[in-house]
Amino acid sequence: MRRDGRIGLFVIYVAALSAALAPAHAGDEPLYAYGWPVNAPTGASAYLLELPQEAYAWARPDAGLADVVVVDAKGREVAAGPYKAAAPTSHPLTLDAPLLPVPNGSDGVAGPSIRRTTTGDILIEPGAAAATGKVHEWLFDARHAIAAERLEFPPTQGDVKLSVDIDASNNLQDWQVRVAGASIVTLGHGDGSVDARVVKLDGPAARYYRVRTQGDDAPWGEGAKITLSGSVVDAAARDEAKRTWLDVANTSADVSGGGMNYDYKLPAALPVSAIRVTLGSGDSVARLEVISVNGAVSGDNLGTIVVTPGQDDTRPLGVSPQRRELIRLHSATSLRSPPKLSVGWRPDRFVFLPEGTPPYRLPVGSAAARRAAWPVDDAIAALRTRNGAAWRPERVTLGPGHTLAGDKALTTQAPFDWTRPLLWIVLLLGAALVVGMAATLLRKPPPPPEDP
Repeated sequence: MRRDGRIGLFVIYVAALSAALAPAHAGDEPLYAYGWPVNAPTGASAYLLELPQEAYAWARPDAGLADVVVVDAKGREVAAGPYKAAAPTSHPLTLDAPLLPVPNGSDGVAGPSIRRTTTGDILIEPGAAAATGKVHEWLFDARHAIAAERLEFPPTQGDVKLSVDIDASNNLQDWQVRVAGASIVTLGHGDGSVDARVVKLDGPAARYYRVRTQGDDAPWGEGAKITLSGSVVDAAARDEAKRTWLDVANTSADVSGGGMNYDYKLPAALPVSAIRVTLGSGDSVARLEVISVNGAVSGDNLGTIVVTPGQDDTRPLGVSPQRRELIRLHSATSLRSPPKLSVGWRPDRFVFLPEGTPPYRLPVGSAAARRAAWPVDDAIAALRTRNGAAWRPERVTLGPGHTLAGDKALTTQAPFDWTRPLLWIVLLLGAALVVGMAATLLRKPPPPPEDP
């Protein structure tokens, strides 16, 4: 092989090897489907953004929002992650609430009806038959969700010795026991008297409380008030995203198991945390099973909603926040028209640090790219320690969204990897170079004998 041929093979070999080992270029950056410009004020130590509804249409459900990133002006990812709300602040509160007696029921006859009005007040309607006997149950409304710590019962005219149970609820339907068998004792007057009318409580905050006595003595007359002391969360200081309600149109209805299935397709897989249902025209009562449909044959039962005439529809069915795209209402009886469905959801919030070169952008939706595991929680905890419990990240707004790679970024097909073919080319060219050099040496005539 001539010298210039060997040089040519060597040049090709070096070029192929360089191409195989070269780092990724800007054109190889991860693809994202959609993006928004971030309007962030300067000078903040951290920024907080809320995902718009359209982001859930692009973020892949199987990615768990790991395909949501924040990048700087040069396209480099900055430290970002899901935002964990600060612990709620609270203040002590003491109030007097009237004790509302619950009439006794009669055997074989419907008892009293207890429900909430549109303002949340307790409404007690007696049963079909007249109440008999002394009252054994009282309700009172704290007007706020209060973490009760102390109950002081009203004074009585005579000596009283009672054993009471105290329960708590936020909807007048689901009750939790707070105290069982607490003693209320009032004996005598003046020196040496006993006045034990205070009961200590604990447990999560609740608005409604129930008192039940185990004896036949009903010491509290009409207008008696109980004193409740505890702590209430400052509503203005809640560190949470505002709940948004979305009306969802019925997309299909079919017969199922002697009843009806009503399906509602959401515009995106939203993190639904509450569901509200009202009946259409011509229907006045229904029992509806709420199901989150996950696939062709799978679903999660979220609970039951019973709609009655005059029901307060501001009482939604609370569910665990989770991305849901198809809600099904199943009624054991056929309805004249599909029910009206509204879903409540709170947008996910992300926090990011002022790194790199602004302005920042929010790309969303990718089949392959995932957000780096930044220690954002540690950074936010350090900022709260330095700036105080009331510190919050600076809120930002988003500009108009625009398409980036679109559906192309959501496909699972990976780009063609040229590394393996280039390595094979390198190996083959190297082998050809070795063979060529060997052939040249074999064709070369032997050197002449040396002259003695």
